[in-house]
Amino acid sequence: VSSPLSNPVSIAEICFAGLPTSADVPAAPNLSSRNVLTLQPDFSSLRILPYASKTAMVMCTAHNQQTQELSPLCSRGLLQRVLHSAKEDLGIEFSVGAELEFILYRENKDGIMQPVDMSTFGNATTLNEQEDFISTLYDQLERQDIPVELIHSESAPGQLEVVLSYSDDILQLADDIVYARETVTNVAKQHGMKALFLPKTSMMAAGNGSHLHFSFREAGSQHRNAFSDPSQPTGISRKGESFIEGLLDHLPSLLSLSIPTVNSFRRVGPGCWTGHKLGWSTEDKDSPVRVCIDLNTQQASNVELKLSDAAANIYLELAAILAAGMEGIKNGKVLRPMMNDENNALPLPQSLQESLDSLKKDELLLSILGDELSTAYIAVRELEARTETRLEEEVAAALNRA
Repeated sequence: VSSPLSNPVSIAEICFAGLPTSADVPAAPNLSSRNVLTLQPDFSSLRILPYASKTAMVMCTAHNQQTQELSPLCSRGLLQRVLHSAKEDLGIEFSVGAELEFILYRENKDGIMQPVDMSTFGNATTLNEQEDFISTLYDQLERQDIPVELIHSESAPGQLEVVLSYSDDILQLADDIVYARETVTNVAKQHGMKALFLPKTSMMAAGNGSHLHFSFREAGSQHRNAFSDPSQPTGISRKGESFIEGLLDHLPSLLSLSIPTVNSFRRVGPGCWTGHKLGWSTEDKDSPVRVCIDLNTQQASNVELKLSDAAANIYLELAAILAAGMEGIKNGKVLRPMMNDENNALPLPQSLQESLDSLKKDELLLSILGDELSTAYIAVRELEARTETRLEEEVAAALNRA
């Protein structure tokens, strides 16, 4: 009798990369149901799920059914290739951290789903009233070996943030982000609630981001942060500055991958603390690209991308962001001046379609994604851009799925 683990799992490529989030309606003209991919598990990623103790989950890469070659549609495989290129071609290895925001909802006495409280930023209400939920969540994340740095309340009513510890294993961090979101969703259900990662749930409250932090070190070095250089006027190393400039050069296109829905762009604008102009700053929480200062050393420690949310495919997003920064390092790009009120920074795309139009002209990102994946991705996202719905309908749909 063969082992279940030796039996291949397959999926049609159109289902793998050609369906919009709203319906089982193929949207990618270059993909079909005839071509089938096989999924190869990475058993280092296997987790027994505490919220479903008879079930395990494992991450996979997608491969051509006939040749077993890695599929160009596989975003996890793409991230692996980008990380390999960083080490082999540039001699650097990345470190990444992530902040996962979500809002807890519960049905009120009238049967209406609403946030569990009406707290605002820095309020202890959510922490105190949801103590049992937070304790269970932390325990279940720990049982999956997902390192948590902090769980704290955020700006919106019923909003919490889980900060995942900074990691040198970027692929594992991406896996952990997926596992963490699944755990949040299921623990919320165990406590009679629903957790929404939807980027924007109300135009009168803060949205949910999934901020990412980046630094790097010389390959083989275990400790030294090569992003920082106190001798530089900016406090950032030359390579660090070039990484940021590469990120900025491609940011209008990257938004189609990091905030990739119509709802995502509802979270962007003046006063939203996400940044809406093309530029960078140090410790400015309203800048899309923010250089962070270590509170202990007072030195630049990493750069944060605030225009990121849970609607993104984390593997695809990380691969594209790192590739953009790597191009900056490879070409020794000079960092533009810090954004301020006087240097008239250009506005970033204001809609999903505008960012997709930028992606269509971005030779670097198109080459990183490849023809097959980029064509399918743009087709799916453009369909979603054309079928925009009202915010209330987006929230209702998210609650139904949660």
